[in-house]
Amino acid sequence: MSARLTHSSIAAGGRPIRFWYDGQPVDGLEGETVAAALAASHLRQMRHTRGGGRRGLYCGMGACFDCLVTIDGRASQRACLTKAADGQQIRSTMPAGTPADPLTPLAPDAGARPLEREVDVLVIGAGPAGLSAALAARRAGAGVLVLDERLQSGGQFFKPLAPSHQAAAPPDRQFADGLALEREVLAAGVTIRQDAQVWAAFSPHDVSALIDGQATHIRCRQLVIAPGAYERPVPFPGWTLPGVMTTGAAQTLARAYRVAPGQRVVIAGNGPLNLQLAAELLAGGAQVVAVLESAARPSARDWRQLLAAARTAPDLLRQGWGYLQQLRAHKVPLLWGHAVVGAEGAAELQAVQAARLDAHGRATPSPALRFEADTLCLGYGFIPSTELARMLGCEHRLADRHLGYLATVTGTDGATSLPGVFVVGDGADMGGSRVALARGTLAGTAAARNIGLTASEPSGAGDRLRRAERFQQALWSLYRAPPVALATVSDDTLLCRCEEISFGSVREQIRAGRDTLAALKRNTRLGMGRCQGRYCAVTAARLIGEMTGRPTAVEQYFAPRPPARPVPAGALGFEKPEWGGHKPAITPNLARPVERAPFHILRTDVLVIGAGVLGSCLGYYLAKAGQDVTVVDRDDINLQASGANAGSLHVQLLSFDFGAKAQQGGGPAAATLPLGPMSVRLWQEIQADCSEEDLEIKITGGLMVADSEAGMRFLEAKAALERSHGIDAQVIDGAELRRLAPALSGKLLGADLCPMEGKINPLRATYAVASRAQQQGARFLRGCDVMRIERRPGSGAGFVVHTSRGTIHAGRVVNASGAWSSTVGDMLGIRIPVKGAPLQMIVTEPAPPLINHLVAHADRHLSLKQAATGGLLIGGGWTAAFHEGMRLNRAERDSIEGSLWVARQVLPAVSGLHMVRCWAGMNVNIDGAPIIGGVSGLPGFYNAVTSNGYTLAPITAHLVADLIVRGRTDIDITPFHIDRFL
Repeated sequence: MSARLTHSSIAAGGRPIRFWYDGQPVDGLEGETVAAALAASHLRQMRHTRGGGRRGLYCGMGACFDCLVTIDGRASQRACLTKAADGQQIRSTMPAGTPADPLTPLAPDAGARPLEREVDVLVIGAGPAGLSAALAARRAGAGVLVLDERLQSGGQFFKPLAPSHQAAAPPDRQFADGLALEREVLAAGVTIRQDAQVWAAFSPHDVSALIDGQATHIRCRQLVIAPGAYERPVPFPGWTLPGVMTTGAAQTLARAYRVAPGQRVVIAGNGPLNLQLAAELLAGGAQVVAVLESAARPSARDWRQLLAAARTAPDLLRQGWGYLQQLRAHKVPLLWGHAVVGAEGAAELQAVQAARLDAHGRATPSPALRFEADTLCLGYGFIPSTELARMLGCEHRLADRHLGYLATVTGTDGATSLPGVFVVGDGADMGGSRVALARGTLAGTAAARNIGLTASEPSGAGDRLRRAERFQQALWSLYRAPPVALATVSDDTLLCRCEEISFGSVREQIRAGRDTLAALKRNTRLGMGRCQGRYCAVTAARLIGEMTGRPTAVEQYFAPRPPARPVPAGALGFEKPEWGGHKPAITPNLARPVERAPFHILRTDVLVIGAGVLGSCLGYYLAKAGQDVTVVDRDDINLQASGANAGSLHVQLLSFDFGAKAQQGGGPAAATLPLGPMSVRLWQEIQADCSEEDLEIKITGGLMVADSEAGMRFLEAKAALERSHGIDAQVIDGAELRRLAPALSGKLLGADLCPMEGKINPLRATYAVASRAQQQGARFLRGCDVMRIERRPGSGAGFVVHTSRGTIHAGRVVNASGAWSSTVGDMLGIRIPVKGAPLQMIVTEPAPPLINHLVAHADRHLSLKQAATGGLLIGGGWTAAFHEGMRLNRAERDSIEGSLWVARQVLPAVSGLHMVRCWAGMNVNIDGAPIIGGVSGLPGFYNAVTSNGYTLAPITAHLVADLIVRGRTDIDITPFHIDRFL
C-alpha cells in the first residue's frame, strides 16, 4: 500500500529529492519535512534514548523532541519542523564531539550584538487566534508583527497544504478558511515571520526570539500570546514505541504533506477530531483498522446537548455526521466507551490492546481486544501552552478537565492580569477554533485601543464568541469521557518520556514523602528532559493528588523558565561586561503551603532553621551524635538555594575571591581554603554511609583556565597562595591542558590544576543526607515558617520559636537559613551581615563526553562541568533577579547571553548544543568566609552560614555539631566567628 494519500484536486508540486538516513537513500519531495519524507518511506525510528530504546514521530509539532535527528552534523534537529533537502546526510545518532565527528554549530556566528526590533503589537502564534488578533490590530492602524514557529501559517487547526503539494482549489472548507484568513492578514499589511522561535518573554514589552537563526529582541507596546495547545499525554505500556503518535501528528502528515501515518492505523481518544482523521485517511486510501472513543455513545438522553449543538454550529454537526457515515461505508468499527490499554512491539508498534471502560475510567477485564497495527494515533484532549504567559507572571488557575492543567486567567478579550498582555485561543484555555477566532479579534481590537488608536467594536464578534462557547460546552457534554484513572497504570509504564521515569519510581518517591512536583523533579529528573515537562507534569500532579488526597496548587507546578523550548546555544552568545559584582538582594518570604497540618507544641533539644544542604547535614551529624534534633523549613526540603545549586565541589579559590576583585582583599576567602579538602572528604564519608544512594560524587580535578598572559600571571599568584594553605595546586601550560581536556579551546594558554576538586549531584545529595538523618532520629518539618523567636529568661533556658504550624520549645537554635539568615538574626536582635545574591545556571541537552574536570576561568564568570546525564552545567556567578509577580528568582537575558558566550570561548562544542533550561538560585553573599559558631551574649544560638554552601556544608555542619555536642572543635574557627564583623 502506498504511503502517499490520494486526492482528486491535490497533486505533488515539489521536485523529487533524495537524502540519506542512517546510510539508506530516502526519496522525498522538496517542501516537505524530514519526518514526512521518512514516514512516506515507512521509516519510523528516530531518537536514541539513554536506555538504548528508540523513539519516533509523536507530537508532530516540535513539542516532544522525540523525532530528533542529526542533519549534516547539526545535532538535535526536529524532523517534524525541518525541511528535507536534496543531498542531506541525516542520521539518528548525535555526533561524537570528536575532531573526526564534530558537533557542528547550530547557528551562524552570532556576531557582536543581537538584532533589535520595535513594533506596536507583537503576536506570538499564527493559528486562528493569532491571525485574527493581528488582523484586528492592523485594521485599527497598529504596526503588527506575527512570529510563528511552524513552517506555514495556520496553526494546528488550519494545517495548510505544504509547498510539496499544490491544489487547483482548496480541498475543503477548513483549508479554504485558513488560506482566506492568511491572505486577508497579509493584505492588511501584517508582517508574518515563520520558522521564528520565541524562546523567552522577559517582560510584557521585551521578547526574545530566533528569526532565521538570528537572535532578535523585540520591544513591543502590546503583546498578544496565541501559542495554541498540545495533546495531553496518555501513558500505558508501550506508549513510547515508534508508531505511536498523536492524532495531531497524524493529521499534519495527512493534511499538510499527503502522507499516511502508517499502513494499518488504529485511532483512539476522545472527541470528533479522531473521527475527522479517520475520514481523511480513508478518503486518501489509507487503512483504518478501528476507532476507539472513550466517551459513551450519545443517546436520546443527550437531546438537549444535541439541540444546542445544532442551533449553534449546524455545519459542524453535519460534518461530524458525515464522518460517521464514512466510517460505516468503509466498515471501520467505532467502539464507544473503549480505550487503549497497551501497545505491543519490540522495536516498533505491532499491535494495540484495548478494553471497555467502566464509569470510573478503569478498564474492564473482558472482553479483551487486540488489533494488529503499525500505527496508533492518540487524541484524548489538549493542554494549553502556557509557558510564555507563566514566564511573565500572568495569573493562572487549575482547570479540572482530563488530567487537569493550568489555564491562563483572562477576560473576554484575552486580557490577563498584566496590563498590555493578552492570551487568546487554546493557549489560554481549551475552546476550539471558533472561540479562538472570536477572542483573537477582541484581543487585537483591545490592544490597538491600549496604544491610543481608534478601534470600533468588532461587528458580531461577541455573538460569535457566545455561540462558539455554547457549542463547545455542548460538544464536551456529548463527549464526556470517564475520569482519568492513574491507579491502574502499571508501575513499569513510563511516566516521563524524556528521562524514562516509570510510574513505579514516582510512586515510590511519593510514598517516601517527596510528594510535590519540585521534589519529584529533583529526585527522579522527571520534567528535566527536552520537552521540559509538557508530557509528564500534569500526569505527575494528578498522581500526587490521587495518592495524597491533596491536589497540586498552581504555584507548585514547575516554575516557568527560559527557554520556552530548547534553543541553540550557539545563537545566543554575546560578550557582556562581567565584573560589576553580584547584585545583593533580600528576597521576601517565599514560603509556599506544602504542608499545613498544625502540631501546636513541640519540644526538641536542637532546632535547625533551614532544610537545605546545610540544615540536612546538621540534622545528620547531630542525630548521629544522639541529639534530639528538629529541622524546619518554611517550604520544602532542598527547594531554594541548595536545590538550585549546580553541584560544584570547589577547593581552589574562585577568580573573584583572589586579587583586586576579592572582598576584604581576599583574606577571608584565603582563610577558608583548608576547609575545602576537609569537606570533600566528609562528602565521601557521607556517600559511604548512604550506600543505597548514589550522590554522583566525582573527584576529577578542577581547571581554572586562562586565555591571556595576564590571566596566567594571575593563576601563578593564586596557586602560590593556595599552596601556602596546603592546597595541591599547580599551573600547567597549554599543551598539558589539551592533553587533559582535548575538547577545550586551543586558544587557552594554560590552567591552575587542583586535583581535589570535582562535582556532586545536588538533586540527590541533600535528600540522601536528609533521609539518613531521619533514619538516625532527626525530625524534618516542611511548610513550617519561623515567624518569631523568643529567648526564655534564665541562663541556658532555651528558646520559644513561633512558626506557622505551631510553637517549638528548643534548648538550642541553629541558624542555617542561608541567604535569609539575617532575617532570623533580626528576630533575636543580632545583626548578621548576610545578603542573598540571585545567580543563574544553564544546562544543555545531553552531549557526548566532552569534559571530565570542573572548569573555571581566570578572567570570566564561569563554572562548567558535565553531569552524569551528559548535560553541560554552565554557571559561574552570572546575576539573576527576583521577579515580584512570580515570587521567584529569574534569569536575566544579559546573563544568559554573556554566560553562553564565555562557555563557547572555553568549550567550542557548546555552540553545537541546545540550551534546555536556565534557572536562578540564591547564593549567600558574606565576605568570602563562612559564619560558624555561637554569638556572644546569646547562649544556645549558633550560626551555620557559608557562601560556598554545597562544598562546605558537611564541614560547617560538623563544626557546629561539635560545638553543640562537645563544646569545642578540633580546628580553630576564630576566623569564621561572627565577632569579626563587630
